[in-house]
Amino acid sequence: MMFESGSTPPLSFPTPYRQQESKWVAGLLQLARLGLFLLLCGFYLAPKVSGVQTSFYLTLLPASLLLMLWRKDFRFVCSWQFIAFLSLPIILALSTLWASGDNADVQREAPYYWKLVLYLALFYAAIYFLLEHCGDAVLHQLLLALIAVGLFSGLMSLAAYGFADGFQRLHRIGGISLQGNIDKTAMLFGFHSLFCCYGIARTSRLWRILSWSGLCVSCVYVVLSQTKIPIAMAGAAVLLAALITPSRLLKALVLLAVLVVIPVTYLILFGDLPLLHRGTAYSIRLELWGKVYDELMRSPIMGSGLVHKQFIEMGRLLPHPHNYLLDVARFSGLLGILACAWQGLGALSTVLSRKKLLSWIPGLVVVWFLFGVLAMLVYAQQPLVKPSYIWFFYWAPLAILLARSYRECNQPGSVEAPCPQVFRNRHYPTNEPQV
Repeated sequence: MMFESGSTPPLSFPTPYRQQESKWVAGLLQLARLGLFLLLCGFYLAPKVSGVQTSFYLTLLPASLLLMLWRKDFRFVCSWQFIAFLSLPIILALSTLWASGDNADVQREAPYYWKLVLYLALFYAAIYFLLEHCGDAVLHQLLLALIAVGLFSGLMSLAAYGFADGFQRLHRIGGISLQGNIDKTAMLFGFHSLFCCYGIARTSRLWRILSWSGLCVSCVYVVLSQTKIPIAMAGAAVLLAALITPSRLLKALVLLAVLVVIPVTYLILFGDLPLLHRGTAYSIRLELWGKVYDELMRSPIMGSGLVHKQFIEMGRLLPHPHNYLLDVARFSGLLGILACAWQGLGALSTVLSRKKLLSWIPGLVVVWFLFGVLAMLVYAQQPLVKPSYIWFFYWAPLAILLARSYRECNQPGSVEAPCPQVFRNRHYPTNEPQV
């Protein structure tokens, strides 16, 4: 059973900004909030990732930078959470010092990577500032926004698929975003199916209807994508939806769907069972990972140094090893792996108690992070990149968990402080529906 722990009170720092009550600070916080929503929701809607990047550059980045200039309290910068978040980007950026241009297929100068470190630092700062001022309410609203936007994107994607005779030919669906990349968009709808479980647990009938609809649309999408990890995510989401619904009949129907109807339908449509199809994908990845591991063993402690592109020859050129840990290791060696371990353990430490683990927040965000890591282990490159799918899969849930952890560690006990001026006229419930 899951329950909601409620929003935690704001930090005990009454005036973290100069001119705390000014419209300037309030406006910057609103702009940062808008930028965060545009960035994460944009992955479902932007035809190209450049659109997501542009929204980041125009909203979240300048708002975060200006808020940093107006702050008086910088204690969060010295926290282990912030240092853990930036440890991997810094190590990867430092590794450019011992990188050899002779091994690079595409090379970038060192300032390029330090600029990406700055982007990630300001991204974390923006999330912390919003949690500091609004508490978990901003995360509740973000989840609802992702449910609504994901439902719209899924419906548009299925409509476009139908107009392209997809339901007759049953080719793999690519969606309307991220340049139609099959695996990446399928992962987005795997996440969406999990987010929909949050909406299903709400008391609002409208959000329950939207969330059930979103869950169904996402399940159809990931089945048509024939992508393994999203199929597992959708299955987990359906099981979670069955767990939280109060109706025994609905529980039985949902369980029947995930255990019988979906596998049988998949078998009829594609001639194989989920997770067993396209078995060559497993063998090719194992061969690819073995080749990168051999490359790592030439310099296991510090790696070969980060370059922008270092292709891998496997009969054809591959841009990266489809495993972010191996990509980190080949560029930064054991140093990078230790930073990844610190980040992962730091994220998991935020749900050490059963109460936190079974709360929607941070419990659902931990699930988001874990499935994101799983996807990164199969699809992704090293994560020091401009805003891209890696930010949605990895950096966003990691930043939320670590920033929220620091905020919890510095809250004023059980004293409930009022919401700051920028959100003063809004009402946010402190107790979400128990599940």
